Amino acid sequence: MKRWLSCIIAGILLCGSLAGCSGGDEEKNASEESVKPLVIASESYGSLYESLPDSDVSYTDEEIDNITQGINSWAGSTLLVDSSLDEESRKLIDQGLYESIVSDEDLEKIKSDRETFYDGGAEVMISQAKTAVASATVTRYNNKDLGRVRCETRISGSRNGQSFTRSYQMVLVISYNEGVTSVYEIGKIEWKDLNDESSLTQ
Repeated sequence: MKRWLSCIIAGILLCGSLAGCSGGDEEKNASEESVKPLVIASESYGSLYESLPDSDVSYTDEEIDNITQGINSWAGSTLLVDSSLDEESRKLIDQGLYESIVSDEDLEKIKSDRETFYDGGAEVMISQAKTAVASATVTRYNNKDLGRVRCETRISGSRNGQSFTRSYQMVLVISYNEGVTSVYEIGKIEWKDLNDESSLTQ
C-alpha cells in the first residue's frame, strides 16, 4: 500500500508541474495535451514482473498508440527530472521511481546514475521525450488484464548548458484500461548516452 500511495502522490505532483509549464513550442504543448494521465493503483501485487504468465496476445494498434503516449509522458517526467521542480517534488518522483524497479541491481545503478547526473547542483532541462514500443502483450493475472511492454524512450535536453540525448531500454508491467495507461513496475532497464539524433529503433 505504501508503495502505490507514494506513486500516486508523485503522479499528482507530476501532473501539476506539467500543467504549470509554459513555453513557445506549440508542437510540444499539443503533444502534452494529447497524452492521457497515468493512474497508479492503490493495491500491492508484489513483483508483477516475475509473476505474470507469458502471453502472445498483443494489444491492438490503437491501444499500442495510446500506451506509447502514456509511457512517453511517464518516462519524460520520471526517468530524468527538470531542475525547475522543487526539491519535495523531485524526492517524491525519485521515491516512486525507485519503488517501481524490480531488480536490486538495476535500482542501485539508477540511484548511482542519478547522484552523478545531478551532482553539484547540475542544471538539467528536459526538452523532449520520444518512445517507441517494440512489443506490448496483454495477459490475465489475478482477474485483471495486465501488460508487458518492451520499449525504448529517448530523452533529450541540456545539462549545465550542454545538450544530451539518452536512450532507455525498458521492460514494463502496465495496466491499460479505457485509454488510460498505468505503469506498475520496471522489470528491466538499461540506458546509454547517445551522440546523435538517429531515429528510434524497434
